[in-house]
Amino acid sequence: MSSGIDELEIQESEETRLLDDIEDQQKLDDDALADELEREELRTSTLATVFLSLYVGVFLAALDGTVVATLLSKIASDFHEFRSVSWIVTGYLIAQATFQPLYGKLSDLFGRKSVLLTCNVLFGIGSVLCGIAPSLWFLVAARVIAGAGGGGLYTLSAIILSDIVSLRQRGLLQGIGNILYGCGAAAGGIVGGFLADTVGWRWTFAIQGPIIVLSIVAISLNLKLPKTELDYTILKRIDFLGSGTLVSGLFLFLFGVSAGGNYFPWRHPVVIVSLLCSVVLLTAFVYTELYIAVEPIIPLGLVKNRTVAGSAFTGWFLSMGFFTNIFYVAIYLLSVKGVSPTESGSSLIPQFIGSASGSFFAGYYMRLTGRYYPVNVVAGICLVLGSGMLATVGLDTSKTFISVALFLPGFGGGLYLTTTLVGLIAAIPHEFQAVCTSIAYGFRTIGMTVGVATAAAIFQNTLSAKLSQRITGPGSEEVIERVQDSVDEINNLPEYWKMDVTLCYLDAVRAVLITTTVLAACCALCSLAMKEHVLHNSVNRK
Repeated sequence: MSSGIDELEIQESEETRLLDDIEDQQKLDDDALADELEREELRTSTLATVFLSLYVGVFLAALDGTVVATLLSKIASDFHEFRSVSWIVTGYLIAQATFQPLYGKLSDLFGRKSVLLTCNVLFGIGSVLCGIAPSLWFLVAARVIAGAGGGGLYTLSAIILSDIVSLRQRGLLQGIGNILYGCGAAAGGIVGGFLADTVGWRWTFAIQGPIIVLSIVAISLNLKLPKTELDYTILKRIDFLGSGTLVSGLFLFLFGVSAGGNYFPWRHPVVIVSLLCSVVLLTAFVYTELYIAVEPIIPLGLVKNRTVAGSAFTGWFLSMGFFTNIFYVAIYLLSVKGVSPTESGSSLIPQFIGSASGSFFAGYYMRLTGRYYPVNVVAGICLVLGSGMLATVGLDTSKTFISVALFLPGFGGGLYLTTTLVGLIAAIPHEFQAVCTSIAYGFRTIGMTVGVATAAAIFQNTLSAKLSQRITGPGSEEVIERVQDSVDEINNLPEYWKMDVTLCYLDAVRAVLITTTVLAACCALCSLAMKEHVLHNSVNRK
C-alpha cells in the first residue's frame, strides 16, 4: 500500500515538474521573442509575412471606403433617400471615430492580437449585414457595426508595426502600407462601379465577409507576439468612467454635427440636445482623465507636446478635406459630367496613386535622412495647390486637369500620412506610443466625420438654394424633390430644365471644394508646428 502511494506521489511530482518545465519554456519563448523584437532581428521573410497579414484588413477597409463613395447615388436611388444617404458614410465614421481612441489602451491591457482579431470580426459581420440590408437605416446600422471594427484595423496595424521595427524603418513600412491602402482605395472605386453596373451594389459588401475571414486566419497563424497575462486585476485598470464619457460624448457630438443642417435644422431639439449633452460628457471626460482615473484611457498631458498637437490637428484638417474631395468629385463626375459609376470610380485613381507614392517617398526619405520636417513643407504646397485647382472645375473641365488636380492633394496627403505618425511617435516616450497612435488615428477619423458632415450640409443647403432660384414654374417643386433624391433623375428631365439642374449641382460641388481648399491651408499651417525629432535606428530608441 505504502509502495503504491509512493509511486503515485512520484508520478504526481513528475507531472508537476513537466508542467513547470512547459511553463518555463513558454516564458523563455516569449522572452526570446521579445528580445528578438527588441534587437530587430526579425528576418525579412518573417517581417513581410507579419506585415501582409496585418494589411489584408487595412486593404479591405480602404476598398470599402471608396466602394461607398461610388455607390452613394445608386443606393440613394434604390431607397429614394438621396438627402439621407450621407448617413451611410457618416454612421461608419461616427462609430470609427468613437471607438478608435480606445484601442491603444485596450491593446496595452488585453494584448494587440486579441483586440485586432475582435475588430476583424466586427468589420466582417457589419459588412455582411450591409449586403442584406432591407432599408437605408438598416444599412446605416450595419455600417456602424463595421465602423467600430474598421477603426481598429488601421490603428492596431500601425501600433503593432511600431512595436516591432525602428522609427527609421517604420517610415518606409508605413509608406509601403499606404501603397497597399491606396491600391485598395483605387480598386474600390472600380470594383464598386463594376458591381453596381452588373450584379448590384449589395455584392460589394457581401463579398467582404469571406475576405475578412482570410485576414483573421492570416493574423492567427502569422502574428506571434509576447503573450499578455489576463486576470481579474486587469478590470481594475480599465478606465470605465473615462471610456464611457469619451465614447458617449464623441457619439453625441458627431451625431449632432452630422444631423444639423443636413437631416434636421440646426435649431431642432434633437441637434441642440445632442450637442449640449456632448459638451457635458466631454467635460466630464477631461475631468476624469485629469483628476480621477488611475490609468487614464488617454493621458491628456501628452497633448501639451507641440509635436503631438501639431500632428493631431494636421491629421484632423487633412482628413476633413481629403475624403471630402473623394466623395464630391465623384458626385461632380456623376451629376455634371454624366459618367457611369465605373468611370467615376476609375477617375478617382490619380488621388490614390498620389497618396501611395507620396507616402512611400516620405518613408524612403526619412529612412535615408532621419528627417521629416522638409517633407511637411512640400506636402503643404501640394495639398493647397491641388485643392485650389479642384475648386475651379466646370462644365468643360478636361479629364487631364481633373487627374492632375486629384494627384497633387493625394501626393501631399500621402506625405502627411507618414510624417505625422512617425513624427508623433518620435516625440513621446516609448511606453505611450500605442495610446498616441490611437490619438492620431482618432483625430483623423473625427476630422473625417466632421468634414463629411460639414460638406453634406454645405452641399445640400447650396443645392436647395440654387434649385429654388433656377427651377420655377408649374411642376418645379416635384422636379426639385426628384433631383434632390436621386442624381439619376437629371437624365429624365426635359432639356429646358436639365442644364439648370446640372448648374445647380456644379455650384453645390464648387462650394464644397472651396471649403476643402481652406481646410488644406489650415492643415499646412498645423504641420509647421511640428518639431524635428530624432528617428532612431533601434526599437528601444538607443
